[in-house]
Amino acid sequence: MPRFGYLAWVEARPVVQLIFQLRFATGVVFGTGSAIGHNFRPGIAVAALGWLAATWAIYLINGVTDIAEDRENGSQRPIAQGRLPLSAATTICWILVALAVACCLFVSVHMAVLVAIMLAVGWAYSMGPCPFKMSMPGFLASVTTLGLVTYLAGWCAAGGEWSNPLLIFGIVMSLWMGLVGSTKDLPDTEGDRLAGRRTPPIVFGQQRARALIAILASVVGWTFLIASATARWAGGLLPAAVVVCTGSIAVSVVLLSAISRGDRRVRRRPYRVFMTTQYATHTTLLSANVVP
Repeated sequence: MPRFGYLAWVEARPVVQLIFQLRFATGVVFGTGSAIGHNFRPGIAVAALGWLAATWAIYLINGVTDIAEDRENGSQRPIAQGRLPLSAATTICWILVALAVACCLFVSVHMAVLVAIMLAVGWAYSMGPCPFKMSMPGFLASVTTLGLVTYLAGWCAAGGEWSNPLLIFGIVMSLWMGLVGSTKDLPDTEGDRLAGRRTPPIVFGQQRARALIAILASVVGWTFLIASATARWAGGLLPAAVVVCTGSIAVSVVLLSAISRGDRRVRRRPYRVFMTTQYATHTTLLSANVVP
C-alpha cells in the first residue's frame, strides 16, 4: 500500500499540488493581513493538510478518468502505464476525500463548505454527467473556480480579514489558470480527440489555438500590470504583476515560435512557461510577506 500511495502522489502531479498549496498560502497571507509567521494558528496547518488531500483526490480522479487518452498520448503517469491499479487509486481517492472533509470540518463549518465545493467541482470536471473537461467553457469555468476557491480557503482558514488585493490577485491568477492553462492541451490532441474533447487545438487547429492563447495571456498580463501600477486598491501587487506580464510575453513567444514545435516534449514548453510563471508570481508575492 505505501508503494501505491507514492504512485498516487506521482499521478496527482506534485508540481501542481505544490502550486495549489502556494495559492492557499497566499490566501492565508491576505487573510491575516500580516507576514507569514505572524498570527499563525494550528488550525491553518490542519486546513492546509485538508486542502492538500482535496486537490490530491481531484487530480487522482482525473487520472482515473483520463486513462484512455493518456495512453493514446503516451503519458508516463502510473495509471496510464498500469503501475497503479484503478482499484487502488479509487480506494486512495476515497481516503483522501474523507481526510479533506474531516480536516476542514475540524477547522470550521465555512472551511467544510469550501472543501465540499472544491471536491464537487473537481468531480464535475472529470466525472460529471457531462464532464467539464470535455469543452472549453467547462474547462474555463471549473479551473477558474478551483483557483478562486483555493485562495478563498486560505483566507477563510486565516480568519478572513477582507483584502481588496486578495480579490484582484485571486481573480487574475485564477483567470491565468483558466485561460492560459489550456497550453496543456497542445501536445495531447490525439488522445483528446479520441475522448471526444473540444479543446482549443481541436476546435481551432494548432496555429489558431496558439495565437488565441497568446492573446489571452497578454490580456491577463498587461491588464494586471496596468491595474497594479495605477490603482490605489492594488497596493503591493506591482512586483507580482511584473512577473505575470513577463510570463505572458514569454508564453506568447514560445507559443508563436518554432521552439515549441516538434515532439510531445517540445510541444509542452508553453505549459512549462505557464507553470513557471505561476511559481514565480506566488513566490514573489509570498517572499515579501515572510517574517525575517
